[in-house]
Amino acid sequence: MKLLVVDDHPLVRAGVASTLQCMGDGLVVLQAADGVEALSSLAQHGDVALIVLDLRMAGMAGFAVLEQVRQHHAGVPVLVLSSSEDPDDVRRALKAGARGYCPKSSSPATVVAAVRLVLSGEIYVPPFMALAADAGPAPADAGGMTPRQREVLEQLCSGKSNKEIARALGMQEKTVKGHVSALFRHLNVVHRLQAVEVARASGLIGDAPSPTAS
Repeated sequence: MKLLVVDDHPLVRAGVASTLQCMGDGLVVLQAADGVEALSSLAQHGDVALIVLDLRMAGMAGFAVLEQVRQHHAGVPVLVLSSSEDPDDVRRALKAGARGYCPKSSSPATVVAAVRLVLSGEIYVPPFMALAADAGPAPADAGGMTPRQREVLEQLCSGKSNKEIARALGMQEKTVKGHVSALFRHLNVVHRLQAVEVARASGLIGDAPSPTAS
C-alpha cells in the first residue's frame, strides 16, 4: 500500500511519514513538498491509497490540490492534516472533497487511527467540531444510540476498561467491544479519549474520570 504525504515543511513531512510507516512493513510512504509535486507523484503512482494533505502551502495550496484530486483522482481519499483548528476550515475541506480533517496538534496515535478510518471508507472529523454549530458529518447527539450503547458510553466515560464494563453490565467482553466500535462510528472518533470529549461537549454525559486512549 502507498500513502502520499504533502507538506511544504520538510521536518513536518518527514515526521508524518515516519509516524505512518509504523502501520506496516509493506507500506510505502511517498512525500511531496507542494501541490505540483503531489499531482506529479499521483500521475506516476496510480496505486496511491490515500493522501495526507496540508492546507496552507507555498505555491499550489491545499484547497487547489483537493480540487485537482477530485477532478482527476476521485478514487483517492484525502485526509487533511492542518495547523488550523478553525471549524470553517474543516467544513470547507470536507465540502471540497476531503474524507477527513486532523489537526497537527493531534497525537501520532490519533493521526494513524484517522488514516485507518478514512482508508476503511469512513469520514474523520476532530472532536472540537462537536462544539461548533453545523458541524457537518460529526453526529454528536443521542439519536441513533441504543439504550445499551448509552449504558456502555456512561461506563466508558467513567474510565472503565472493556472487561470492567462487561462485568458491570453483565455482558461478554466481545459484545462490549462491538458496542464501543459502534459508539466510535456514531461520534466520529477514533479512540476513547475523543469519545469522552465529544460526549461531554455534546452534553451526552456529565464530567467523569478520563479513560486511557487505548
